[in-house]
Amino acid sequence: MTVESSTTPEPTKLRANAIGLPGVLFQSITTMAPASAVSFSLGAAIPFAGGALPLAVLIALIVCSLIALNIGSLARHLPSAGGYFTYVSRGLGSPVGWLTGWLFSLTYLLIVPLQLLVLGPVMDSAVNQYFHLSFGAAGWAVWAMVFAVIVFGLTYFGIKISADTSVVLGAIEISIFVLLSIWLIVTAGNGNTAATFNPASSLEPGLNGWQGILHGMIFAFLAFAGFESSAPLAEEAHNPRRTVPRAILLAVISIGVFYVFCSYAGVVGWGFNNIAKYPLDPNPWGTMANRVWGAFSFIAIFAILNSALANANAGVNAASRVLYAMGRTNTLPAPLMHINARFRTPDLAIIFTMIVGVVFTLWPGIVYGPAIAFGLLGTIITIFILLVYMAVCLSVPFFYRRERRGEFSVLRHIILPAVPFVILIFPIVAQFYPAPSPPYNLAGPICAAWLILGVIIVIILNMRAPAALARSGKVYLDETDES
Repeated sequence: MTVESSTTPEPTKLRANAIGLPGVLFQSITTMAPASAVSFSLGAAIPFAGGALPLAVLIALIVCSLIALNIGSLARHLPSAGGYFTYVSRGLGSPVGWLTGWLFSLTYLLIVPLQLLVLGPVMDSAVNQYFHLSFGAAGWAVWAMVFAVIVFGLTYFGIKISADTSVVLGAIEISIFVLLSIWLIVTAGNGNTAATFNPASSLEPGLNGWQGILHGMIFAFLAFAGFESSAPLAEEAHNPRRTVPRAILLAVISIGVFYVFCSYAGVVGWGFNNIAKYPLDPNPWGTMANRVWGAFSFIAIFAILNSALANANAGVNAASRVLYAMGRTNTLPAPLMHINARFRTPDLAIIFTMIVGVVFTLWPGIVYGPAIAFGLLGTIITIFILLVYMAVCLSVPFFYRRERRGEFSVLRHIILPAVPFVILIFPIVAQFYPAPSPPYNLAGPICAAWLILGVIIVIILNMRAPAALARSGKVYLDETDES
C-alpha cells in the first residue's frame, strides 16, 4: 500500500529538527517514569502481591511486550502524530479510532497532574527536611506550580530540547535506582530468596496466591503505562517506520527488566518476612535509602523528582501531539493544530495541556490531598490505557487483512493480539468489581461518563462531519519525510 501523501499546508506539519532513536526511546522511557513508578505505582501493589511483587511485574512485562509487538506492527506502516488515533481508525474504522484518541488524549492529559502531584509534595518535604523551608499546608501546591512552569518551558520551545532533556533525565534516574537496588540486594545478605517468584508469597491467599498477583498486576500495568508514547513523535523522528517500533519494544523490555530487578530489591531490601508492614511507610524507598546510604539518601529523592519531571515532560509531548492530530482532522477544535512558526511545536495544544494539568493538580489535590488525588488519577489512567491497548490489539488483524493481506499471518496477526486482549479484560474488571473505597470508587463512573461523552460526539461527527471523521486514518508523512 502506498502511504497517502498529505495535502496539508506546510505550517501544519511538525517536521523540524528530527530526533533519532535515543530521543524517541527515552520519550517512552521517561513517560513510564521508572523511579517514580518503582516508588509509587509498584509500591501500591504490595498490599496485594506482597513478597511476590516481582512475579506480578514479570507477568506484566510479558503481556506488555506482546502489546508492544502489536503496536509496532501498526506503527511500521502508519507513522503519524495521531498514534493510536490513526492505528485504530485504519483497523476498526474512523469512529472507533476517534473514540480511542478521545480516551488516549485524556489519559495523557492526566499524566501531567499525576506527576505534579508527586513533584509538589516530594519537593515540599525535601526542602523542609534539608533546608527547613516551608510554605505551610499549601507548600506542595506552590512547588507543583513551579514545576509546571519548568515543564512548559521544556516542551514549548522545541522537540529537540525536550527529547534531549528526556535522554539525560531518564539516564540519571535509572542509574541511581539501579545502584540503590544493587546496594539493597547486597546488604540483604541471607534475606535474598527465590520465594519472590512464588504466588504463595502474595498477601491475598485466594486462588493459591494468584488473587493477590492479579490484583497487584493492576498497579504493575500503571507502572508500564506510557511505553507507547513515542508513537505520536513519528512525524518528528528519523526513519519512523523503524525507529518508533524499535523504541516501543526496547522501552518495554529494558524498563520491564529494570522494574523486576527493582521490585525484587525492594522486597528483600525491606525484608521478605516483614513485607506486610511495607504499606505502612509513606516513603518506603526513602526509608531504605536512608538505611543503606545515610546522609546521601537525598540522591534517591532527587531521582524520584527527576523521574516525575521527565514523565510530565514526556506526557505533554504525547498529549499535545494527539490533540494536534485530532485538531488537524477537524474532529477537535482547529486551533489545536496550530504550529509555532519558530519552534515548530503545536503551541496551542501544549498550552491547553498545561492548563488542564494545573487544574487537575490543584482541584483534586486540595479537595482530597495529593496522595489520594494521585491514586484517583492513577486509577482513571489505568482503566483508559488498558482499553486503548485492547483496541490496538483488536485493530491488528483487521488492518492486515484489509490493507496488508500479503503480510498477513495467523500467528502474528490473530493469536499474538488475542493473548494480551483477553488478559487485559481481568484487570479492567477488577477496577469496577468489587468497587474500591471512596473516592477511588469515582474512577469507574468518571471513565464511563467520558466514554459516553465520546460516543455522543462520534455520533454527531458521523452525522454532521463524516469527511472530517474519515480523515482520522490519514497518514501525514510522505516517504520523502523519512530521511
